Amino acid sequence: MVVWGKIGVQVVEAASDLFEKSKRSLVGDGSYPGFVRAVLAQVPEALRSSDPEECGYVIYAQTGATVQRRVADIMPGDVIMFQDAKLKGHKNLHAYSQAVGMGEGGALVGIVHEFEAKKSKVRVWQANQHVGQQSVEIVSYRLEDLKSGQVKVGLD
Repeated sequence: MVVWGKIGVQVVEAASDLFEKSKRSLVGDGSYPGFVRAVLAQVPEALRSSDPEECGYVIYAQTGATVQRRVADIMPGDVIMFQDAKLKGHKNLHAYSQAVGMGEGGALVGIVHEFEAKKSKVRVWQANQHVGQQSVEIVSYRLEDLKSGQVKVGLD
């Protein structure tokens, strides 16, 4: 918790600033890892991995519906990575299915905006891959809806 209080808050502030700037200009190189690198570049104490699809010290790991590692709570400012993830569940009364972090784009990497432990729901700042819209968006994912693939959350 002490580490989060020092660095996590700075990561959240940097991500929030870049989210606001993204309404006017491109953030990073427009890719998922490019956004995360741009955020972490503004936080001098943050660890930086040479691999853009790494998320530092892993505090949470889930493959399919099975949680394999939970060292600490997911906190705002943590780095999250979805790899070949398929989510399937319900939003309101409607069923949905979603594929994330697949194909040529590689893993989806973002910064945790907030986490609701009760609903296992994470809101993520991530690069927006849709042309003509702001370059950073906030997207919600329910971790309990993960059917296949991998999710990792780490401290950077």
